Amino acid sequence: MMLFASSCDDKLDIVPKGQSTLDNIDDLETLLNQQFIVSEVSQLDGVANSILPDTWKTPTQILAAPNTLNYAIMTGDENVDRAALATDDYRYESLYKYINYMNVVISKAPESAGTDSKKQRVIAEARVLRGWFHFLLVNIYARQYDAATAESLGGVAYVDNTNVDEQKTKLSIAQVYERILEDCSDEVIALLSPQNLSAKMRGGADWGNAVRSAVLFQMKRYDEALTYAQKALAIHSVVEDRSTVMQTGLWKLDYLSDNNYLLIRSNNSNLGEYYGMSLTKETNDLLEPNDFVMLLGEGAGWSDNYGYGPAGCYMCAASDIHYNSWGLRTENMLYNAAECLIRGGKIKDGLEMIDRVKRYRINHYAPLAENTSITTEAQAMKVLQDSKRIEMLATCYNFFDRKRWNTESAYSGNMIHQYDDNGPYVITPESAIWVFPFPLTATLYNSSLTQNY
Repeated sequence: MMLFASSCDDKLDIVPKGQSTLDNIDDLETLLNQQFIVSEVSQLDGVANSILPDTWKTPTQILAAPNTLNYAIMTGDENVDRAALATDDYRYESLYKYINYMNVVISKAPESAGTDSKKQRVIAEARVLRGWFHFLLVNIYARQYDAATAESLGGVAYVDNTNVDEQKTKLSIAQVYERILEDCSDEVIALLSPQNLSAKMRGGADWGNAVRSAVLFQMKRYDEALTYAQKALAIHSVVEDRSTVMQTGLWKLDYLSDNNYLLIRSNNSNLGEYYGMSLTKETNDLLEPNDFVMLLGEGAGWSDNYGYGPAGCYMCAASDIHYNSWGLRTENMLYNAAECLIRGGKIKDGLEMIDRVKRYRINHYAPLAENTSITTEAQAMKVLQDSKRIEMLATCYNFFDRKRWNTESAYSGNMIHQYDDNGPYVITPESAIWVFPFPLTATLYNSSLTQNY
């Protein structure tokens, strides 16, 4: 990580075109004006589609090479030395690269030329982003936060400066979350723009409140998470409207879709995050027959997989879906608020939150809140889990949710992978596979980065 940060810092010291030396707030702000992309090596060893059996992976080549990360993740084989095989990691490197950018902004802004109000806003944006990138890291490379164990379990290094000569020490999970909450505190959020800035791919108060809600939600502090979700939704509550595909005949999602709080993508190609993705039978069975995208058929939405995957399952043929894999959008807040309300005994209110999304997903939709057969928390949670799994397909949130639910006896469960005649491969809630290994590009140069599994 130190070497990577050093290379980033060297690049930032180069005078950019236009003779800027990042000594005024306008130039520093350019580090926030970008499309953030958290790349992964492949879908197979990626967070979104690996451990959960959501998308189809052709097993032949993977099973033929048992000493690989792909094999360990697909089969749940904890005997594979994943730490030795994790030679590098695009996720890890890109997240700490962005953290370094944020630290440059935060450290240089106070002495830069510009108005105090703009400097405060830019610093606040950078702090919320810094907290968010650390949030992603700790949920990928550490165990799930639990108040009873967070002080004793290892987290990640929280990097808050640009000193590349300083070894960044791994903190406990509790310490990492404490630092994240400091970076998205009420005082910091108050300095953000009060308007929705999603069209500019910049974080306003909607984004700040959504980040704090998501962090508290993952900590299982549901009452507080609900408060901040409601604050975010009060500013920005636009849901992606897929009903329009009935007129256009094409499922399309622009980079600057109005449902985004802030877009952080996983795919740097022009084909989008969903193109060519084939579903497993388990996921396919969760699709509802009147799903607007299913109704499009060949070449536009969910269509025939042409033999790549189980018979009767769908593949996505839409090539222009720029999905928010690592950022946040209105749908995240609505589903998080729904779970908070359901857990608090407000079943109907929680179901109404889900309805606010699904009415734009299902043709001739029958509202869940009007379904008199859903009366218990367990029933409502099952509906939420199934619906959210489709809504958050190919994002980090299905992974984060499952890690969180796995700490509760009522909602934990095995992940079972079945590939034709291969399997079943079982990943238990307690499995070390849920924690991704730090890459050798980091551990070889930082002795504090012992693996967290």
